[in-house]
Parts: sequence; structure tokens; C-alpha cells
Amino acid sequence: VAYEDEKLYILPEFQRAKKKMQLCKMLSWTSLKKWDFNVFELTKLGGGKNPLLFMSWAILCSPYSQYSMAKACGIEDASLDDFRGYDFIDSDLKIPIRTLCDYFRVIENDYNSDIPFHNQIHAADVLQSLHALIQMANGSLNTTKEQLFSVLLAAVIHDVNHPGRNNAFQTNARTRLALLYNDCSILEHRHLSHAFRRMLGMHTDNPDSRVRNDELNFLRNVPLKRFLTVRTRIIECVLKTDMSKHFETVNVIKELMTSRKDGEKFSEEASWVILQYVLHVADISNAAKGEPLFKLWTERCLNEFFDQGDVEADMGLPISPNCDRKTTDASDCQVGFIHFILIPSFKLLGQIIPRVEKQIVPILRKNLEYWKRLQDPTLEANSEPESVSSEESFDADGSYEAGLFQVGESPSLSDTSLERLFV
Repeated sequence: VAYEDEKLYILPEFQRAKKKMQLCKMLSWTSLKKWDFNVFELTKLGGGKNPLLFMSWAILCSPYSQYSMAKACGIEDASLDDFRGYDFIDSDLKIPIRTLCDYFRVIENDYNSDIPFHNQIHAADVLQSLHALIQMANGSLNTTKEQLFSVLLAAVIHDVNHPGRNNAFQTNARTRLALLYNDCSILEHRHLSHAFRRMLGMHTDNPDSRVRNDELNFLRNVPLKRFLTVRTRIIECVLKTDMSKHFETVNVIKELMTSRKDGEKFSEEASWVILQYVLHVADISNAAKGEPLFKLWTERCLNEFFDQGDVEADMGLPISPNCDRKTTDASDCQVGFIHFILIPSFKLLGQIIPRVEKQIVPILRKNLEYWKRLQDPTLEANSEPESVSSEESFDADGSYEAGLFQVGESPSLSDTSLERLFV
């Protein structure tokens, strides 16, 4: 199952895969950098299993994972020097690769595959999208290995144990989670707590238990102070994925760009702030993918929303925006989301990573055109989508501009109400 060298550990799931060579090609560094990477195809190649495990191993354990895959596929002349990667395993974090992979396996199992959207496939997609954006930056950010490891690990765990009901539902239903986390980033705190309890071997069902098992603690070789630093970074990242913090996060990036002098390199501190924003953008990037991916993700997202709306109706709760299957229209949702949220967000990121502006924003405009044509079939097929700048969607204090949403509420939305529209 494993080579003698611990660093060349190979996932037994990879060894057992029937389409090992195809998996190897799809998980190659070149393939993983592509924005049009199809995570559903990865899932299919794995026999419908382990997309997050494969993705996490391939990215966070690179270049050793890349080299090990090649050797397992019979490429005897492969050399470790032939492969690129983050090289976290050889960093001063002293990460034992087998322990890290065991942790990935447990975390993937804790995602609920019965949930249409917030499952392990979404987590794998966010991780790959984040990785692709980091590679697009091409070293322009002044990042450390600790920062990169923290943000990539945060992508792995950012929605673990998601119940398929968003923060608004938790608050309105006054659930145990809402009471535990006092209505503040409820699910994000849940994901973090669960992930670290798993890591430290704490009993997830009995928070008062003193029994611990260190088998999954991949940071057991670093001093406590370093452990706490990495933990703090991961917490910061996951909390930034809360959509109710979207405008606050956007304004921080805008201020950072305004204060930056022409040609000035980003500081290590500024780069860390940007990395958190990149994770947030990756988390909401489904509609920025090409066909058929953006359609598949939209269908999954709305199915989850509708499931929640059905439960809300049964409980006598107000049905959350976009969750009423009788009145919600997919094209209306996507036109608003792309127009007011995604295009401004990606254009802002494009000021930092120019390839984002050149490669991803045109996809968003094309997808926006597609949904607009569904709204109004009389529009010409090749009509140019309306240009949207960040200033058009965000005002000075970050509040939501009066929009085009027909969701039965006032079109003027505050930051805190945004999360009720989009998870």
C-alpha cells in the first residue's frame, strides 16, 4: 500500500482504482491548474467516491503525491525533480503525509453525500478552484508556506458536516446550532469546530469528554505556539466564507488596493488578506465555470434550497428567498447573483491577478447572457452582456444596491440579509 519512504505514501483508494492512469492524468499539476477542471469527471473516475480525498492528496501533498502516482502507474523513469508542488511535506510544519491523508479521508466521510450542493464534491471543487487561482497569481503574492497550507486546508474543511440548511434557517428555527453559536456565522463555526475536534481526536458527540486520540493531528510535530498560529489562520479563512461578510471582505480588499502604490509589491500581511478573499471567491465560483458545469451546480444549489424551503413550509417558518420551489426561477436567481455579486468580485480580484480579468470574467459575462436569454428569449443570442463594474454594485459603506431581485422583499438589502439570498 505504501512505499518504504513515508513521503511517497500512496492512497490505497488510488491503488485500487480501476482507471488509475486516467486519474493520474486528471490529478496532474497541469490539469489541476485549469479553470475548466471538471470535478464531476474526477468523481466518476473514482467510481463515484473520494473526490475530496484525491484532490486534497494531489494538491496538499505535492510534489510527492504527483511522483507517487506516476510510479504507481508504471512510469519507471519518473523523477521527483520532474514534478511541481507546494512541498508542504518538507516544510518546517513537519507534516506526516500518511496522517494528513488519514485526516482527509475522515473529513470527506463527514461530508453528507445526500446533500445536493454542500457535499464533498463541492469541497473538492472549491479546493481545486482556489489552487487554480493561486497558480494564476504566478507568485505575485508574497505568501509563506504556512499561509498557503492554511488556506488550502481551510478549503478542504470549509463546509464539513453541513446540514443542508443555511444560517438563516438555523436562526429562524432556533436550532441547537443557532443557540450554541449565538446566530453568528453558525455553520462556519460548526465546520471549524468539527474539523478541529476530528484533528485532535476529541469525541464529536460529547464535547465534555477529556478523551483524545492524536492519530489525526498532522501538526503534532510543531510547537504549541505554531499550532495555534495555523489554527487561527484556518479559522479566519473559513469565517470569511460566510456570505453575510461578503461586502465587509470586499471593502477590505478595495481599501488595500486604494492604499497600494503603483508597482508596489504586496506585503506578507496584505497577501494573507488577499488569500482569504481568494478562498471566498473560489467558494462562490460555480457560476463562473463554463458549460455544462455552471448549469450542473445551479441545479444542485437550487435543489438544496428547495429542500430547505419545503422544511420551512412544514415548520410554519417564513420560506427563505430562492427556497420556494413554486415561485423561484433559476434564471432570475443567477442573473442577480452574477450581475451584482460575481462579476464585481472577480473584477476586483482581476486587479490583483490579471488572468482572472482575462480568463474568468468573460465566462461570467457569457453565462450572464445565457441566463438573461432564458429570462427574455427575444434577446439576440450574441448580444453583448451589460458591463458591470464594482462601483455599480457596491456603494461606499458596502451595502447592497437596490437590485433586480424579485424575491418578495425590498430590493434594498443590508449586508446581514444577503446571506439569506445566497449561501
